[in-house]
Amino acid sequence: SKCIPFLLLPYLSRKLGVEGFGELSYYQTLLALFIIFIGLSQDGAVARYFYVYGNRSLNLVVNTGYVYTLCTGGIALVFCWFLHSEVMFYLVLSAIFQVFLSVQLSIRQCQKQAIPYTLIQLASTITNALLTILMLEIYETELVEKRILAILFSNILVSLLAYLIYQKRSISKKFTFLRYKTAFLYIVAFGVPMIFHHGSFFIKGQLDRIFIFHRFSDGDLGLYAMGAQIASILSVFILAMNKALVPYLFENLKKGTVTLNKLHRWALFSFLIVPVPSLVMLIIPEKWILFFLGRHFIGVKYYIIIFLLSNSLIIPYLFLVNYLFYHGKTKQISFCSVLSTVIYLGALGGLIFTDVIYI
Repeated sequence: SKCIPFLLLPYLSRKLGVEGFGELSYYQTLLALFIIFIGLSQDGAVARYFYVYGNRSLNLVVNTGYVYTLCTGGIALVFCWFLHSEVMFYLVLSAIFQVFLSVQLSIRQCQKQAIPYTLIQLASTITNALLTILMLEIYETELVEKRILAILFSNILVSLLAYLIYQKRSISKKFTFLRYKTAFLYIVAFGVPMIFHHGSFFIKGQLDRIFIFHRFSDGDLGLYAMGAQIASILSVFILAMNKALVPYLFENLKKGTVTLNKLHRWALFSFLIVPVPSLVMLIIPEKWILFFLGRHFIGVKYYIIIFLLSNSLIIPYLFLVNYLFYHGKTKQISFCSVLSTVIYLGALGGLIFTDVIYI
């Protein structure tokens, strides 16, 4: 399911062009921002509830969260209607159903339903890709909007189907107003602090695209976003490896066979690996990349190299942050996250007035 969006890149790059891809990247950034506030980390709240309290009254938390999402999303839709912003209206709707889908995936993951979890993910990505191709082949104008509509229709279809299956298999219970109030307060207590957590990642990962879109051109953002998208293949691979190896790391930390000194050495050694992906990309002829993306994306190689370098720095970070997570040093992790965000904002504030290649 992770491969399909990357396989769709050559098609999107040729259909949308550099400017269109830049505009799409801008709207996808806004979609990610809407999800933070409309979703309030409900997938995490549902997962924590399941692990702490079990399956008892899980449906109460799920449905209460959905009501919150519909209410906040409804308010946002009214604002979009007053502003006469059709695209924003689609983005808010898409954010609502993306939250629904994330919650359904979280339920399957908690209950260790590997096959349903995989099927939902595959259905989402395949439906998204097929609807995108269908919309872009049928229409010839406003293709960015059609891509957003394809995402929206895919989210609606898969999230509703997943919810109907979940409701059919869950035990129907009646709850009092007080129970719904308690569930709502639980979601708020869990989700509000997570706004800062996810907000930090949003600032460091996507805020720059909003500035680039308004400060420079759609084409500049298109090259920038495409470079980031291709380089993200590396981060997906690194994070997948980390997810697979963390249980073994924690087991060895518990046994004492892995110490902090060893992790320090491994982290330092990993700095030798950090520049390797960028160096490999450096020797690849740009015409190969243009054959893959289309001739309009000339100059994208520079951004791929830079983003590969930054994504590779995740490796030494993960060595040390996993150690802190194991020992429950969340304050230190939060401090580092806040500090890096402040440094990032300072750098972005200074570089935004130079050239896009320095951002």
